[in-house]
Amino acid sequence: MHRLIPLVAASLISCKPTAEVDPVDTSPPEFEFSFVVLADPHIAGPLEHEERLAAAVEWINANASERSIELVFIVGDIGWGDGLATANALLSDLDVPWVPIIGDNEIHFGDEQNWDTVFAPQFEALAATMDFERGQVEVEEDGETLYLQNNVLTYRGLRWVGLDWCSRSESDLLSEFAELHDTPGGSLPFLSGLLADMEASIQEDVLLFSHHPMHLGMFDTDEMAALTALTGPLEGRVAGAYAGHVHLNAEVAVEDGGYTVWATDATWDDENTVRIVDVSANASTHVYAQELVILD
Repeated sequence: MHRLIPLVAASLISCKPTAEVDPVDTSPPEFEFSFVVLADPHIAGPLEHEERLAAAVEWINANASERSIELVFIVGDIGWGDGLATANALLSDLDVPWVPIIGDNEIHFGDEQNWDTVFAPQFEALAATMDFERGQVEVEEDGETLYLQNNVLTYRGLRWVGLDWCSRSESDLLSEFAELHDTPGGSLPFLSGLLADMEASIQEDVLLFSHHPMHLGMFDTDEMAALTALTGPLEGRVAGAYAGHVHLNAEVAVEDGGYTVWATDATWDDENTVRIVDVSANASTHVYAQELVILD
């Protein structure tokens, strides 16, 4: 059993071009495909967490054909310890391509490198079958070696960018917040390079995925200013930023950044939530309709 929560009209985000290089298509956008966002499965011991993730996988597979689901993003805190391998096994049952995004719990339970080992085959499979590039890099930051996990997928005229904003702080408090990792090879330069390389094509919209929401107090004032300095001038080319971490469903318009943040409730906690996003398009724009599915 499940129930649907169709979101209000404000959940439709239209990405407009930075320059009118072609005549604007005013025809109604037509549905093309859907993608799914799952957040915070927390596979780390309790059997119920595994059952909830398995239920989400089952729902996606059962609806993939009818709903034209073509991609799944799991936005962090997927699992740690022995739970990483268990989570990977559960997600491998998906009938559609899936992209794991690292979360703070994987890092702070000491599984930063184990993440590479467990999910490397999935990243290799994505690279072998799709236009997928993994930006996993080893960088030095504040005297420590970090293994940052960024990636980009080019699919159906869109750029799907996975970003590692996870703090490497050992503080119980600070570790819950995000960091830009503005260091050579870091996450902010990775994003900056992708956006700077964008062409004027009105179809080349960008969707961002991270564990920490790119708002909701996760970054400090200076960090938010650095982000919006990158995205604001694109005038809506960033279609949205999808995240988890906060264990609730939220929608926040970042006006000076030109995008909306969509946070999705945790798979493991309270209501087992699947976010499905229907993508429609005409020759000039994409439109994204958000819907929440609550699994019983």
